[in-house]
Amino acid sequence: DLFGDGFAFWYVKEPMQTGDVFGSRDFFTGLAIIADTYSNHNGVHNHGHPYISAMVNNGTLHYDHDRDGTHTQLSGCVAKFRNLDHDTFLSIKYVHDTLTVSVDIDNKMAYKDCFTVNGVFLPTGYYFGVSAATGDLSDAHDIVSLKLYDLTTPDDDILEDRANIMPSALY
Repeated sequence: DLFGDGFAFWYVKEPMQTGDVFGSRDFFTGLAIIADTYSNHNGVHNHGHPYISAMVNNGTLHYDHDRDGTHTQLSGCVAKFRNLDHDTFLSIKYVHDTLTVSVDIDNKMAYKDCFTVNGVFLPTGYYFGVSAATGDLSDAHDIVSLKLYDLTTPDDDILEDRANIMPSALY
């Protein structure tokens, strides 16, 4: 079965602009969580699809579709969320410079870790967005809702001004 191409969740410096990276612009500044439903890459870094990955960009990196973004991703996992007769869920959590992505593929409200990456540095004040793209093949996905929460912990007594930091990650 072939389906394409996928969709992405964005936390970026500029408001959404149409482009070649799952419907949004390349060389973005911020974070992309990508749900790629079509394998373009058959080389050394090939993996199963659908595939969920994360990319942090300071505006200088190119997302390479021909390699499915494997050379600029922070991490990723195979997540078989296509063609199911129930809803699936994705959780993206960013707390204390740690990015965690989890999935509930079975619709049991039991999330399983997709990946966790420490040392991810993101500023405040960026824009959230969602985009999608298709090539010669098509696919259908319904994003029913987005829920955003401001998570605080007891260690948050010391507030740091993060408005001007450049998005980066310790690879």
